[in-house]
Amino acid sequence: MRFLVTIYDVAAKAGVGMKTVSRVLNNEAHVRPAMKDRVMKAIDELGYRPNLAARQLAASRSFLITFILSDVFSSYQTSMLVAASTECRLRNYHLVVEVRDQDETAERLVERVTANLRPDGIMLVPPLCNDAAIVRAIESKGTRLVRVASTLSGYGDIVPVRDTDVSHEMVAHIAATGKSRIALIAPPFDKAAASERVTGYRSALADARLPYRADYVVKGDFTFASGKAAAEQLLALPEPPDAIFATNDAMALGAMAAARQIGLDIPRDIAIAGFDDSPGSRTMYPPLTTVRQPIPGMARNAISVLLGHADALEELVPELIIRGSTQPGAAAEVHGEDM
Repeated sequence: MRFLVTIYDVAAKAGVGMKTVSRVLNNEAHVRPAMKDRVMKAIDELGYRPNLAARQLAASRSFLITFILSDVFSSYQTSMLVAASTECRLRNYHLVVEVRDQDETAERLVERVTANLRPDGIMLVPPLCNDAAIVRAIESKGTRLVRVASTLSGYGDIVPVRDTDVSHEMVAHIAATGKSRIALIAPPFDKAAASERVTGYRSALADARLPYRADYVVKGDFTFASGKAAAEQLLALPEPPDAIFATNDAMALGAMAAARQIGLDIPRDIAIAGFDDSPGSRTMYPPLTTVRQPIPGMARNAISVLLGHADALEELVPELIIRGSTQPGAAAEVHGEDM
């Protein structure tokens, strides 16, 4: 007959107190490596599996992090979700996913999440991290919040993503191929002009001595449909662009569809680039020039901040991936091979 292994058994096996075992299980700082090794060895030998309810009761914490998802079809959001889930598991936390209903108000969403789950923290990524109503609703509950790549000031910790330089590099690459009328499908944020991707776009135009044109900048909402609509608007101009940089891949793929619909060749007649290196960017023909984001590192940084380990943040650098949608015959160059 197999008996349930308890935290008391682990403490006795390791020759330490229960508080030490608890600190190791909760991945708390300032536990000596040798002590942690003793506890982990005892856990492995005994086959101990911590009970969530018992941990919650003992520590007055839920050991839950909530990830609020706004688009189940977004490869960026789902990739971030998987990376955050992996990171939580490594830290003995549980990631709980909540999907925002299409017509759900910010107040109702946050009330549902906080009342039912009582998470130790909430993680938001674009576009929800820039939704002022959601941020205010979370602030009213006093729940810890981390926002990844947010351009919105206010409540919560923000994990920055250095997009300016790589966006500048993207537009400089497009200009170097001979394109001179480079348009932008911008993010949907209220202050889209403050977006690092927009900043990089404008600075690269200036460096290439190309004019900035307000009619060449159209907002999308990170969806295929909005990218297609934005590209149709741009291509209907009296002097249409000969290149489009979309600030995510879904909008770039929509732009490619709009260009093909009127018989344009990519990249001969129009070059198109995206951002995120989604699966669709690699399977489209020609493959999409894009930016590969360090999503696992971004997720690690976000969870570190939520758990009070902001001193362990990594310096993250996005990577430009050049493919055939901007350069004929290109596979994947610049910073390494495409995997």
